[in-house]
Amino acid sequence: MPELPEVETVRRILERDLLGLTISGVEVFYPRLIQTDLSDFKENIVNKKILSLGRKGKYLIIHLSDNYALLVHFRMEGKLFYVDSLEENLNKYVTLYFCLNNSHYLIFNDVRKFGVMALYKENELPSCKELVNLGKEPWDIDSPSYLLNAYKNKNYLIKEGLLDQSVILGLGNIYADETLYRSKISPFKKAKDISKDEAKKIIENASLIMKLAIENNGSTIRSYHPSKETSGNMQSFLLAYGKKGQECPNCHTIMEKKFVGGRGTTYCPKCQNVKPSIAITGKIAVGKSQVTSAFKKLDCYVASADQLVHDLYVNAKFIKELQKKFPEVFNQGKLDKSLVIKSMTESKSFRRKYETFIWSKIKDLVNDFLIHHTDKVAVVEVPLLFDAKMEDQFTYLVGVESSNQVKHLISRNDLDYERRLKMNERNSYDLHRKELDFIIDNEGSLVELEEKVKRIYMNVIF
Repeated sequence: MPELPEVETVRRILERDLLGLTISGVEVFYPRLIQTDLSDFKENIVNKKILSLGRKGKYLIIHLSDNYALLVHFRMEGKLFYVDSLEENLNKYVTLYFCLNNSHYLIFNDVRKFGVMALYKENELPSCKELVNLGKEPWDIDSPSYLLNAYKNKNYLIKEGLLDQSVILGLGNIYADETLYRSKISPFKKAKDISKDEAKKIIENASLIMKLAIENNGSTIRSYHPSKETSGNMQSFLLAYGKKGQECPNCHTIMEKKFVGGRGTTYCPKCQNVKPSIAITGKIAVGKSQVTSAFKKLDCYVASADQLVHDLYVNAKFIKELQKKFPEVFNQGKLDKSLVIKSMTESKSFRRKYETFIWSKIKDLVNDFLIHHTDKVAVVEVPLLFDAKMEDQFTYLVGVESSNQVKHLISRNDLDYERRLKMNERNSYDLHRKELDFIIDNEGSLVELEEKVKRIYMNVIF
């Protein structure tokens, strides 16, 4: 999504081409693009001269004659291009175009069709629904107190706070990551808990980063281009966004990525003071729970994927969603787990779809657990870690192994151990063993196991 620097770049390019031209006609292919009355829009936009181009946050404002103003928000994929013909530029993604009095065109190309436009009288702009609740751009914030007051009653994380356009205007995912990285602030810290000094750093770094981005025509990542002939170059200066798995340029710690409000968030765990996370995995009955308990004794936060699955199955909202997606495993409106097992046994396709659905939910729950437990080491037991493709969510991967699986099963009164051990065939642990950071050989006493866990703990804490 274009952020403030990208919109400012578009504004500057279009201003160069459009000033003094008159809109002689309009063709709207996608009516939902227009947020004000469509008939009034078509009638009142024609024969208007383009006087100047402005911007507020991520909104482009085209000021027209007769005291009209066209408000444009590009959303995910919207682009405004000034072109000399329609022949090569008119495609299925063009949702609108303006005819100009110099026989050129201004086309709105929007693959996702999320972009919006609205036509207002100039005196309506300050109070229009799009602009009335917007906050301040970073360089217009004159005191850290502005952020402290804005965030004091908010319960969201600071990463979400930087994306809140009613507080600080113009930042999106890219420059929020950059601002927090350069300010050395955890993206998972509560916005209401930031200090005065941290608020000052946010204001300063957000301003510097966005000014640098404007100087470099924004960031061309995936689809953004400010014009047909121009690409952004700010991506060459990014230190955090998109750098997952790379070394931090400051301390050389490997950069990590988690999700906040559905937005990918890249950070340096050391520079931004985010404690590491650990996944515990292994085959059935090797002592994974014992290892997790040992970490808990070391004052780590702990969770279990198995328990999260159990909690899902008693969640009414989840069961309703499950029934909608897999009605065949319900009997008289109730989930029948015997039908789940039967379907998974008889159909590889069902099993793949069902497991993918469950795992996606668990991945989200684990992500939420991790981003809300960052002040201490967080440990999650995930038996099918690699099958669920969850290994990238953690700083470290710990495998637990034992030749005493039968003994472990009998000790917990599970006498059907042959069937249970056969389930190990579904676990791809062996295929991924080389990807583990640590392996715990659980062959000795509990005291010995806890000592092994302690050594790993001391190895991973910063």
